Amino acid sequence: MKKAVVIASTIGVASAGSIELLSSDLSGRGTKVLDNVKGKWSQTLKFLGAEAKVDAEYDRKARENFLSEATISGKVDDVNYELKTGFGDTHELTLTTNTAENIALEVVADNSNGLTKVSAARDVKIQGQDVNVEVSHARQSGDSKLKFSSVLGHGVSGETTWQVGNKLTDLDTELNYEGAVNGRDLKATLNPKSGSGNVEYVDSKSIDATITASMDLGGKPSLSLKRAWNF
Repeated sequence: MKKAVVIASTIGVASAGSIELLSSDLSGRGTKVLDNVKGKWSQTLKFLGAEAKVDAEYDRKARENFLSEATISGKVDDVNYELKTGFGDTHELTLTTNTAENIALEVVADNSNGLTKVSAARDVKIQGQDVNVEVSHARQSGDSKLKFSSVLGHGVSGETTWQVGNKLTDLDTELNYEGAVNGRDLKATLNPKSGSGNVEYVDSKSIDATITASMDLGGKPSLSLKRAWNF
């Protein structure tokens, strides 16, 4: 905690942020209670003649004595950019824009591999249902994918992904649910093909902290606690 506060004061650019203390799994028998400390800071400034936002993150698990990640993002003309670094050897640049035909284009590149991913997405109607269709290609793996995602209603959304070259029947489908129970958030994810999924219950009303109870399908439940301070 002390180190996170020290870092916040030394970077000198933070105008807003938060510090979080995260517990380990409280449902287990371990004696360790505090699992991690995270911090976030942000500031708006001028970059390339336009307004930009700088975000800095501290994650004690990732890097104890310095920032774990920093990002500068903004917009130049009609192109949104995000330059991210983990203070290692790789720095990633993401460019996004929308065409006149409402097609969302995205290009991802880094200094080690050059161009790594390109994608294009557009909202369409299929049998009266609003569907977002995205086609993407990852250069390193050579994988091309077609993804359909839609809000099905009553808190349920779904997405289906087909990898080009596979059989049309070989689809990866995921269903998601987001709702509330007595003012507490309930989230669930299910992959019918693999039978895997997760249920998560988030309570930020009972005490002055956020309690998260989660369980993987077929696994054991876990319980964690997070306390955050904004500044």
